Amino acid sequence: MPELPEVETVRASLARDLVGKKVKLAAVTNGRAVRRHKSAKEFRALLEGHTIKSAERLGKYLIFGLDNANHLVIHLGMSGQLLRSKGPKDVKPKHTHVVISFVQGGELRYVDPRTFGELFVSVPPVEGAEVEISKFARLSIGGEGLRLRRQIPEIAHLGIDPFEDQIGWDRFAAILRSRSTGLKVVLTDQDIMAGLGNIYADEVLFAAALRYDRPAESLSTIEIRRLHRAIIEILTDAIKFGGSTLDDEQYVDPDGKPGTYQERHQVYNREGLPCFQCRQPIIRVTVRQRSTFFCANCQS
Repeated sequence: MPELPEVETVRASLARDLVGKKVKLAAVTNGRAVRRHKSAKEFRALLEGHTIKSAERLGKYLIFGLDNANHLVIHLGMSGQLLRSKGPKDVKPKHTHVVISFVQGGELRYVDPRTFGELFVSVPPVEGAEVEISKFARLSIGGEGLRLRRQIPEIAHLGIDPFEDQIGWDRFAAILRSRSTGLKVVLTDQDIMAGLGNIYADEVLFAAALRYDRPAESLSTIEIRRLHRAIIEILTDAIKFGGSTLDDEQYVDPDGKPGTYQERHQVYNREGLPCFQCRQPIIRVTVRQRSTFFCANCQS
């Protein structure tokens, strides 16, 4: 958490009121949040005085284009939140590590109890410099993903983004047929596919009627097409409902509002409960130290 649907929900919300605003101050109270920079002072110098021109996303990264071709890049990690505020008089939540205030008024606050997330300002590569882009992303035939990777070298390693990269089922098939590991491992590897995590990999695999441990290379053409379609459909549906907010309530949108897609989960976090399709109990196993939920009857 958060995964692609949650990050996209945050992006869409912030795009409505941040684009066109000029950064007045960037206050950093925990240097770990801006750890890619030599110091908080360097981070502030690259951000303050610049206007936000765009709000985009690639994988789990939020990308705010600035008026000087630099980009403010934010990754929410496991527990990060971006919360909007009217101003400094509003009480700051615990674990608020960065506060960005704007000339036009208002603040954007970065809150992160576990401090796995980060913010950094990316400077584009010098003209003519070659950026090594993920071999999987290079299979894309369109979309904004390749442009973003070229502009921001720090995220050039990211694999296919289901929305920002255009890739048909046939090229998706080439990726799967080159991997011998289990499907969930492939889907959650950000160097192969960017944006999916523990929750949506389980939901996608259930929708595609495939087990988490099926070797990716073993899928038939029909199964690959079914999986390709399920990725887009599940993520689109999750975005529609504002993402998933689990029991810890760590994910909320910039207004503090939780998502509701967790009410539509078919398998995730439903251990022992009956499958909505076959009524057999949902099973939980541990894969690479993370819980995986599936229906042994519906997922072959």
